[in-house]
Amino acid sequence: MTTPFTVSLTWRYLVESARRPINLVLLGVVPLVFVTLTADTIAEFARILGGQASLGQLEAVTAGWASAFLAGVAGFFHVSGSRQADRRLAATDSSPTRVVLARLASSLALAGVAVAGSLLALALRTDIVDVGRTVTATVMFALIYLGLGTAVGALLRSEVNGSLVIVFVWMFDVFLGPAMGPSDSWITRVFPSHFPTLVMLDASTGHAGPLSDLGAAAVWTLGGLVLAFGVLVLTTGHRRTSRRAPESTWGRTRVASRFAWREYRRNVALWVLLVGLPFFFISLSIAITPDQPTPVALTERGQDTIAIVSMIDVHGAIMVPITVAFLAGLAGLFVVLGSLEADRRLVVAGYRTAEVLAARLGVILLAAVLVSAVSLGVTSFSFQPRSWVAFALATLAVALTYAMLGVLIGPIVGRLGGLYLMFMLPFLDVGLAQNIMFDAAPPDWATWMPSHGAVRVLTDAAFTPSFDETAGALLALGWLAGITLAAAMVFHRIAAPGRTPLRTAS
Repeated sequence: MTTPFTVSLTWRYLVESARRPINLVLLGVVPLVFVTLTADTIAEFARILGGQASLGQLEAVTAGWASAFLAGVAGFFHVSGSRQADRRLAATDSSPTRVVLARLASSLALAGVAVAGSLLALALRTDIVDVGRTVTATVMFALIYLGLGTAVGALLRSEVNGSLVIVFVWMFDVFLGPAMGPSDSWITRVFPSHFPTLVMLDASTGHAGPLSDLGAAAVWTLGGLVLAFGVLVLTTGHRRTSRRAPESTWGRTRVASRFAWREYRRNVALWVLLVGLPFFFISLSIAITPDQPTPVALTERGQDTIAIVSMIDVHGAIMVPITVAFLAGLAGLFVVLGSLEADRRLVVAGYRTAEVLAARLGVILLAAVLVSAVSLGVTSFSFQPRSWVAFALATLAVALTYAMLGVLIGPIVGRLGGLYLMFMLPFLDVGLAQNIMFDAAPPDWATWMPSHGAVRVLTDAAFTPSFDETAGALLALGWLAGITLAAAMVFHRIAAPGRTPLRTAS
């Protein structure tokens, strides 16, 4: 019978996910942090961009955004991490549809956890005025992105590529959506959460024609699930096949670096995303920022001052570290996790862990430099810092710090948990705590975050002609050195012969 088989398989898939309890914990913790800490900041940002939604409405929308991101990423890894196993299982069954239904059912359960965590976080922060509307729209957010994440997981073999695609869509969906400001362009209407956002805001528009905004949101929700089902059915039945070290330390490191570079050089989509995301994200963010004055706390020749600068310049400066922190963190996370088993075999074959780590860090360094260079190049069209050298070095320091955080976090919590953390940490640190768009000076708790010193240097270089942030530069170097040392220790532990590898599956 199909039903008992599907139910049993669904349960086994959920048990498989529960073997990594940190992922389930983060499904609840991430929305709690996101909703409770960012609602005020997002409301201020929306006000700057001309949005008309109230704080209560935006608080509700943050719950939808959190559930969308978590469900999309969970769906992606739930499918991507078990692609080969599902294909083998489908090959032994007369109907692969039952395997697909079980995988979708277990994915829906994970999306339910994300929705519950997001709504709980919203309820802890504020009284939900319209419970029915809020719950319905939050579920729609989650299901649409669950369908997107599942389809991407079935189609893309590379975890870093798939993750970047989901994040790419989610970022544009959030920052160009109707909650952030006037959104009359037809381009914004094709983003997945456009209509669920309008439902959440209770905003009447003619964007959906006779369907109404609720009807269009329902079509998007159903369409996302149908897309996921269709793609899984088409791909589950297909199977793919897969295919003398030098004596000196330098020689082995050189060979390992060459093969590490060859592996990622072939991944054209990765480099396209690393270049394309900064280009579109920074340029569009600057384009939608109004030219309004805003105060910024600066130090000039030892004197603390408050300067009044254009919001466009502030946004042009701060979007650079936000972008590089997130992308470099993902690069560090996935470059190490994607090659962990191969690296262990290299160590068994005679390579030292330091040699293997140096090869991987070479690829990560290249990714960090590339993302930094593209981000600096894009922002240069609309913003010119007072000192390009210090501004660029501070940007690279942020990129390397978060790249090393990705190397450190990935082997400890795995791919899915690592992606959750590498989404949350840059957002809270660079996007919220250090963001001079929202406060002239960062809050006290921002001084304990990894990018504090580097962003101090970056802000000084952006708006003052003299260098007054020696302390910030030393703090940035201290963070980078400490995280790099911790990452090297973790890598040595998991790659050394005789060690039990940490579970890195989602």
